[in-house]
Amino acid sequence: MDIVSKEVVASNGVDKVKVYGLKTGKLAVKKSAHSTRRPGLLSTMISFRDSEYGDWLPVWSWLIVHPEGTFLVDTGLSSDVNQLGYFKKLDFVSKYYFEKQMKFDISRKEEIDYQLKKVGVEPELISKIILTHLHIDHVGGMKHFPNIPILVNEIEWKTKDGAFPVLFPSGMNIQPLKLESRYESLEKCHYLTESKDLIMFHTPGHTRGHTSIALISNGNRMYLFGGDVAYSADRLINKTFSATVKNYKENIVSCKKIIDLAKKMKIVFLPTHDIGNIERLENNDEINVY
Repeated sequence: MDIVSKEVVASNGVDKVKVYGLKTGKLAVKKSAHSTRRPGLLSTMISFRDSEYGDWLPVWSWLIVHPEGTFLVDTGLSSDVNQLGYFKKLDFVSKYYFEKQMKFDISRKEEIDYQLKKVGVEPELISKIILTHLHIDHVGGMKHFPNIPILVNEIEWKTKDGAFPVLFPSGMNIQPLKLESRYESLEKCHYLTESKDLIMFHTPGHTRGHTSIALISNGNRMYLFGGDVAYSADRLINKTFSATVKNYKENIVSCKKIIDLAKKMKIVFLPTHDIGNIERLENNDEINVY
């Protein structure tokens, strides 16, 4: 299944919000890079010797049809990764990593523009795109939205950890945001709607500017689009990360903040690469912190 949907009652108890998960292909990394006790550059380099790949990981983007607009969280992979020489502009190590240490599986008809049309939304009808971070499996579909505002944490835009602007399409309407508000115990937030029920907040670690996006619905429930703060709900609880984490200690703190928040409210955790997202969204399965 490459599309999953859920209609929820908005935080005001009246309006309806529709959430869609749209899968844009899948990827795999070396098995030792996927789960390591010591994330970082050294673990990434050591994984180059590994001959075995981990399981295929889905690449989810999230469409939120809200009374205040139609929002897209991340744009997924692009089938351009299949083109010979696509990574030739990158530095030697990065080019080697993408060509020899990762596998991609996406066709042109799995890209985000096609997936949007399957649920009756033309790309030009998107109000805003919200990026959790700038890695290639989150920004690959930007090319389909040349005039749409693309919101990204200002820190992420400045640091660009593991990002490759040379691969970005030209002419994008990038709008860096300062995260200066607060929600509950979460600092460095930005409210994306007037109703303050769609929130970007800083969850650094995977990158220095990584963010997660929260949709607050009626009944004190949060749908948390977690990007790569953790690849799955289990890995969030166990604080297990991939080798490519920029700052291991910061990532642990980010996960702890989410877990602590889950003790106060019901959180449905929906990261980018979790095969369990379909069942979790359909059933409102919440983070179990006890």
